[in-house]
Amino acid sequence: MSVVAETAATTTAPSLLVEHRPWWRSRVTLTAGIVGVMLVCYFALKAEYPWPAALTWNTLPTHLNDFQTWLVDQRNAESPSVVIRAFNGFADFLDSLVNWFTSFLGWMTWVGVTVAGVLVSLRFGGVRAAVWALAAFATFAASGLWLESMQTLALMLAAVGLSLLVGIPLGVAAGLSTRFERAVTPVLDAMQIIPAFAYLMPVVILFSVGPGAAVITTMIYAIPPAIRITALGIRGVPSNTVEAAVAMGSTPSQTLAKVRLPLARRMLLLSVNQTILFALSMVVIAGLIGGKGLGDVVTSGLNSYPALALLAGLVIVVMAMALDRVTESVAERTNPTRRHLTDHLRHRLRLASIATAVAIVAVVAAARLAGAGADYSRTTARDWLLARIQSVLDYVQNPDTVLFRITSWIGDHIVQYGLVPFRNFLVETPWPVTLVGITLISLVVSGRRSAITTFLMLALIGVIGEWSSAMDTASQVLVATVLTVAIGLGLGIWAAESRTFSKLLRPVNDVLQTLPQLVYLIPLIYLMPVSVVPGVIAGVLYAFPVVARLVENGVRNVEANAVEAAASFGATRAQVLRKVKLPLAQDAIMLGVNQGIIMVLAVVVIGGLVGSPGLGYEVAQGLARSDFGLGVLASLAILALGITLDRVTRGVRRAQLGDEP
Repeated sequence: MSVVAETAATTTAPSLLVEHRPWWRSRVTLTAGIVGVMLVCYFALKAEYPWPAALTWNTLPTHLNDFQTWLVDQRNAESPSVVIRAFNGFADFLDSLVNWFTSFLGWMTWVGVTVAGVLVSLRFGGVRAAVWALAAFATFAASGLWLESMQTLALMLAAVGLSLLVGIPLGVAAGLSTRFERAVTPVLDAMQIIPAFAYLMPVVILFSVGPGAAVITTMIYAIPPAIRITALGIRGVPSNTVEAAVAMGSTPSQTLAKVRLPLARRMLLLSVNQTILFALSMVVIAGLIGGKGLGDVVTSGLNSYPALALLAGLVIVVMAMALDRVTESVAERTNPTRRHLTDHLRHRLRLASIATAVAIVAVVAAARLAGAGADYSRTTARDWLLARIQSVLDYVQNPDTVLFRITSWIGDHIVQYGLVPFRNFLVETPWPVTLVGITLISLVVSGRRSAITTFLMLALIGVIGEWSSAMDTASQVLVATVLTVAIGLGLGIWAAESRTFSKLLRPVNDVLQTLPQLVYLIPLIYLMPVSVVPGVIAGVLYAFPVVARLVENGVRNVEANAVEAAASFGATRAQVLRKVKLPLAQDAIMLGVNQGIIMVLAVVVIGGLVGSPGLGYEVAQGLARSDFGLGVLASLAILALGITLDRVTRGVRRAQLGDEP
């Protein structure tokens, strides 16, 4: 995730071309005026204003349930149609692929898997990567969740392998063709804007419940970073190097194979890194639709065995951090711009690779002959860990402790002064005022096209009968976004102004951006007694590192001559920051708000798993009760709300000011 954020920041470098408007025509003033009018309407006409039944498609849930029944009948029919056979065949292929990987890891035995992981990490990533790999396998064993960890790794191998198989060729094509990149960008935007929770119901109904459905859900979320970072790497190859190869008579395919791809190797490996992290963030959610492994342990243990759910969450964290560090180390060590490979060095590396492969084969053979099993779990260590986790849970849930009083105070104030006012404002304001007001804000901030899209998405939410639930979810997102932007903006500016603080903040951001989404939610369920608050706080923790990173890059990359000119006129450091750097970095700041609000939505809707009201809760109930109509409508509303929030906060890039007001 950190690579994606840095890439976004570098593509929005501040420019000296600042748009000047009178104060009364500025976006801030116009937006404040629109909100003021909406507040007047709220206080003057305060009441419940549901979307009118005359504008609601009331029979849509019935049609969706009928479609589900028909699809199930077709799937179970003796001679299903070609389309149904294609869906069934693809699902069966994915199920078989995951099961094969699981069986293969079991066949290698726990000794073979551990040695293979450590030796491969050592060969390609170095000593530090090998230590991380060893620590991860030791955690799998000590937690008593070795089998579940291997199931998760099998799901990851299948999902990441297929995502890269699709993403890297498309990324190469996008890097070579600007036209193709423009065509595929809206699809990638939609895949990343839509929270993964919205995919679940449609995927389940098309592919049924099982590992195959989990792989597909994971791929939808993991393919975009593979395409984007690969395209960035291909475009980043120096043009003079490519021109030299062409001048020497290289064909386009030879130039790609022998020049572009080798020089883009580091970015290709970073695309593997980000694809793995995106896929791993879906592991827990995939547990809801038949994905076995750690995700299933977390989702099933949330209500029945909280200590075990937390332990599985910790194992997922260790797995994520280990995979991140190992793949990042591999990318750095194989960077051709930092490492010149002589023939002698190539020969040594080739011998090291052969020796690694031989050692792995020998260890696996010896382990199988010695009777080592597929599973290795230390029940004593597991019981000790569960007892310690349970003692922590007992402490944080004890009303007599100082920690409980602090978290209760925070939760109560977030509800009383944030969630309740925002929800009342969005729900009790007449729906036409809300619809027109948000559309006008989108027009002011992001332009005509975004305003039209915003209007259509909000209208869709109302037509499918999800207006109140969507406004409830939007209130949670807005509260979390306010906190996210406040924290991210402050930390980002501080980091931009202080190299020391930037170095201290970077590892914190890296760790927070590595963790899967639901992992943030698990401990907060027990820290915050109010059901709606954990999703809000989890959204803040998940999103503020990206905001901070984008703000830091935007402020730091302001052109030096503008800063020097202000300083030469006697401006203080604070004046330079307030009147020069922040105005010139407003594109990066707006991009941070945009990315933050989308990431907040992705976590807030997951809060429905633990009782947070709104659209996420309806999706969870649809999955639990097999109510296809309810789940799909809520998923469509989440999709529409995500697109709305993206368009409202996208902003007008200065490069586009001539095209769109």
